[in-house]
Amino acid sequence: MRISPFRFVRRALLALVLLAFCLSVSACPSCSQQVDEGDAFVVILDASPKGLDPRFATSDSSAKIVGLLHAGLVSLDTANGDRELRLARTIEQTSPVRYEVELRDDIFFHDGTPVTSADVEYTYMELDSELVRSPFAGLTRRIETFEVLDARRFVITLKEPHAPFMSDMALGIVPRHQCAGFEECPGAPLGAGPFAFVSQQGDMRVELRAFDDYFEGRPAIDRLVFKVVRDDNARLLALLGNTADLVQNAVAPLMLPVVEDSDRLQTMSTPSFKYTYLAFNLEHEILKDQRVREAIAHAIDREAIIKHKFRGAARLSTGMLAPEHWAYEEDVKRFEFDPDRARQILDEAGYAPGADGVRFELDFKISASKFRRSMAELIAQQLGEVGIAVRVRSYEWGTFFHDVRSRNFAMTTLQWPSVLEPSLYRWIFHSDNIPSPDNRAAGANRGAYRNARIDALLEAGDKETDPDKRRAIYSEVQQILARELPYVSLWHEDNIAVLRQGTEGYYTTPNARFDALKQVIPAHKANIQPTPEVQP
Repeated sequence: MRISPFRFVRRALLALVLLAFCLSVSACPSCSQQVDEGDAFVVILDASPKGLDPRFATSDSSAKIVGLLHAGLVSLDTANGDRELRLARTIEQTSPVRYEVELRDDIFFHDGTPVTSADVEYTYMELDSELVRSPFAGLTRRIETFEVLDARRFVITLKEPHAPFMSDMALGIVPRHQCAGFEECPGAPLGAGPFAFVSQQGDMRVELRAFDDYFEGRPAIDRLVFKVVRDDNARLLALLGNTADLVQNAVAPLMLPVVEDSDRLQTMSTPSFKYTYLAFNLEHEILKDQRVREAIAHAIDREAIIKHKFRGAARLSTGMLAPEHWAYEEDVKRFEFDPDRARQILDEAGYAPGADGVRFELDFKISASKFRRSMAELIAQQLGEVGIAVRVRSYEWGTFFHDVRSRNFAMTTLQWPSVLEPSLYRWIFHSDNIPSPDNRAAGANRGAYRNARIDALLEAGDKETDPDKRRAIYSEVQQILARELPYVSLWHEDNIAVLRQGTEGYYTTPNARFDALKQVIPAHKANIQPTPEVQP
């Protein structure tokens, strides 16, 4: 039998993966532990969740689980990224600052207690902004009054117009009867989402169960288990070995041929709103010079990286917003791959190459992900070709993110996984949101970008409720940021889900959340054939 060269390459690649896996587990015995989860639907994560309270959960892994445990008045975790009503039956904005809300009459917390106006009031009004580590921190401060009309109806009046407030209503509602009197809710997480909490084993495993009284109907997945597997090869082997049902955006694109060659698995790839970027510390002696940042932007061959590292599963980005976003501005300054122009800019900036060809050196901090490190090393190689010597330094996630939040870096790459509401620009680029070593939660302006015009635009964008005027505001924001380069925009990576063959009903969301699990039919249920009828 003749084997096609493509299939031969795939089998060789699988053999290499197996060899790498064996070598990795010999150094890390815990990596090889495979626990039989029975009939549970197992989702593999590449990073640990950091809390399951919707008010304080800021990591992407936490947000993915929180969205299934806790329901908000609305949700942005939808197939097209559009806002949908969830716990609210109706929301009527009767003025720029007044919101009249009516709750559904069939919504319950997982202990059977009805969700009422009092729970929403508690969640919104008792939100301690000193503890919150996300854009929700300002929610309580924005509300002038919260008027409870009855158990299902209330009116929120803001101190001033705040255009993103409808999106802020996606915050998961927590039960007043459990949480009142505590900074954080005690005991097991209690929400009104499609799945209820069962157990958590450290930061490596979370088990949920289907909630019988979920208002959209009981999920078909009875037991849902999230397991953290940090090793790239171990995640792939879990899929190939039938010990996992779903991995999303955690299998390196170069490994996808192995997946595609397996009759046990299926893949799904869709465009996303995820935004990957190169960030600079603008107080760095060299990187504060905009000409240097422009040279770096010209020196990076983003198309080659997408082709060779992502197998084409990403799109070039011009800024934080994807082309499908309602506020996307296409007409911005772009820095195409042009090494000669990069060298010219550096010469003009006074950074002539030395005898060894090196103009200056930079540290490039990244996480310990093997795939991200290989991508960073390729960027470093490209920068080296124009005379910028780059030292790639990778760290365990906790250490790495601590340094980034403390602004202890020169250059780094990260990803915003859920760019739906453009008010995120304010959290990232307003000068009020520059963190410090003493206050890492001040905001996400970790590069210390300062621009008075940007500050004014972002404040106006939050207050403007007219969609056309708001679009014009963010159009100018995108033009300024593309020109001044506090970030080099890299790409929007596709959402890539790998599922067990036979799984039905799954869809990806632009923000890469797991909303679809409430309707998924697991393979072991989808493949059950009805008993044939027989004549008595």
